[in-house]
Amino acid sequence: MRLRLKPTPIFFMHVPKTGGTAIGQWLKSVYLAQDFIHLGVPEIANLPAASLAHYRCYHSGAHFGYSMLHMTQRGDLAVCTVLREPIERCVSSYYQLRRALLRNPHAFRPDYVAHMLDHLTEDIADVDREFLSEILTTQTTILGARRDYVGFFEELRRRRAIHGRSVFLRPHVVAHVPDTEDPQQTFERAVAWLRSMPVVGLTERFEETLQLIADLIGVPPPRQPLTANVNPSRNDLHQTYRAAIAPDMLAHLEAINHYDLALYEIACDLFGQQWARFCNG
Repeated sequence: MRLRLKPTPIFFMHVPKTGGTAIGQWLKSVYLAQDFIHLGVPEIANLPAASLAHYRCYHSGAHFGYSMLHMTQRGDLAVCTVLREPIERCVSSYYQLRRALLRNPHAFRPDYVAHMLDHLTEDIADVDREFLSEILTTQTTILGARRDYVGFFEELRRRRAIHGRSVFLRPHVVAHVPDTEDPQQTFERAVAWLRSMPVVGLTERFEETLQLIADLIGVPPPRQPLTANVNPSRNDLHQTYRAAIAPDMLAHLEAINHYDLALYEIACDLFGQQWARFCNG
């Protein structure tokens, strides 16, 4: 463990439903308040553009990926992320979205809430397959997409002057950079970004992942287990969603996540190499 007087500047690429909320809360406790920023839509919209480069810990939420890192204009940031077995994450994301719409509908556009709750069934096994394919965002897309955040926030600030805080209602649609939507190229960009990261963690190896991140930034790992945003209906966190899914639905989810399944294999290999270096160092 390499302890430092001041934690290393870091960009934590939070892929939703991988344990990133808990990691973000821990990082917030590690860095000074003025050094930490959660990169959410309201936070960035309320921040002068020139101030974005003045932090030491960036917790990238709301599916913000590589283009958001580029927007910080910081070449000195150590980047890390956590990936999860794709089927587990896919199902978890589905139930998380349904819970959010039921418990906090005022955070979303009313038309979106009405449309989604017409289709989101209590059991994922009963949902329309085509609809499911449309609403799920893969880890490959989050890591490999290139989006026009500069244009998005310029337009958001303009609309806020007219419509007020209603512009912050989810979901937020951020346009792709032109000519960057080819799925194979998105996958290749995601792989390249993973390979450049000093820490690629795994939800399934969460405690070891925390040790790698702690070593990267030069602080002790958390003393207590980290949990946040866990499905309240799951009594046994060791039980997998995959084991309870019917074969035909499982085949459909694997088809949706075919790039993610390949990306996860690469992430597992990278994690294994990084963990071995840590243990032998």
